[in-house]
Amino acid sequence: MDTTAPLVEHFFRHEAGRLIASMTRMFGIANVELVEDMVQSALLEACRVWRQRGVPENPAGWIHQVARRRVLDALRHRAIVARLAPDWARSRSISDPAFVDDLFLDSGIEDGQLRMIFACCHPSLDREDQIALTLKVLCGFSNTEIGRALLAAEEAIKKRIQRAKRRLVEQGVELDVPTAADLSQRLDSVHQCLYLLFNEGYAASGGERAIREELCEEAARLTHLLCQHAHCNAPATMALLALMLFHAARLSARTDSEGRLLLLEDQDRSLWDRRLIGVAQSYLDRSARGASLTTYHLEAGIARLHCSAATFAETDWAELLRLFDMLIALQPSPIYQLNRAIVLSHLSGPAAAIRELLQLADAQQLRGYHFLDATLGELYRRTGDFGRARQHLMAARAMSITAADREVLDRRLALCHSAGD
Repeated sequence: MDTTAPLVEHFFRHEAGRLIASMTRMFGIANVELVEDMVQSALLEACRVWRQRGVPENPAGWIHQVARRRVLDALRHRAIVARLAPDWARSRSISDPAFVDDLFLDSGIEDGQLRMIFACCHPSLDREDQIALTLKVLCGFSNTEIGRALLAAEEAIKKRIQRAKRRLVEQGVELDVPTAADLSQRLDSVHQCLYLLFNEGYAASGGERAIREELCEEAARLTHLLCQHAHCNAPATMALLALMLFHAARLSARTDSEGRLLLLEDQDRSLWDRRLIGVAQSYLDRSARGASLTTYHLEAGIARLHCSAATFAETDWAELLRLFDMLIALQPSPIYQLNRAIVLSHLSGPAAAIRELLQLADAQQLRGYHFLDATLGELYRRTGDFGRARQHLMAARAMSITAADREVLDRRLALCHSAGD
């Protein structure tokens, strides 16, 4: 059995972002595509060499060395490395990533990955372009994964990333981390990037695994670092970490012994991490200081209610509905409306929820979003209309791109067939 591929994938998720970040800062944003290509080439080389010779003692260092050498070779071949290397880089080894890290100490952020997330959230870029660029270059997301996270077509994401790179090059922007006093100006975009990173781990948009715990852990780790920084520990940061931890506390119960996804009502609540729920509650309490109320506060409050219910039936649906109404008033979103309808179905019945969801069917953001049809299918099943239930569940299945989601839908379809018979 080949054990190198999962290891290389692990390093891609954990090391590629840091490596691309440091080398992009080293060689300039104009060469970011070359850097990305050489990092991917190094990872492919790792698959081949490690399979033949075994995994080296320092696999991260091996990949870093190969990738840096290939970028340098490419630049030397084009005979322009001297012009591209800035004056301050010539005084130290251009292949030494440590000197790049030294440039960012003024921000007070010690973690290299987090520093470069701030750097990619440059104010000259539109918010959506900032996030797409960060998820692509630093988090190793594919265009498909970014599209799912941002509810946008893959081609649109590709254009956003190209536009962001082009704008940075045309404006001669250096991917410097802002000074400590200016960090707060980019904090909202950084929050969103970290939340999307967490969500990709919580419900993976591709691959064989339904959940990628390491992405959740990395997002929570970086958010925790923000909470410890004097210029970043805003109430919204605390609320975001609370939200992540409430969700993380349920990770071990989200799949069964065979790795299949379990919906909230089917989870064994004794497996929920009560200690982590307590930590999440402490951060939510700390986020309440001041007068600011963000979507992260409200989403964390919703997650807290789910975590505090002893059973699914004992969930405080009325309070959840109130929080969703506040959330939609603060930031109108068809995704929030979809989730509000699910809550409504437990208060007023599935028919009331269906009426609301049918009004969302034409929303641009929900086109191709399989959870809308999946939800309608389940609601129609609860009304006893198994024909329409199957129709929506099959439509959702056709749009699903992960085996885990299709397996959940197959179980729902089986319930419709058995009830219909």
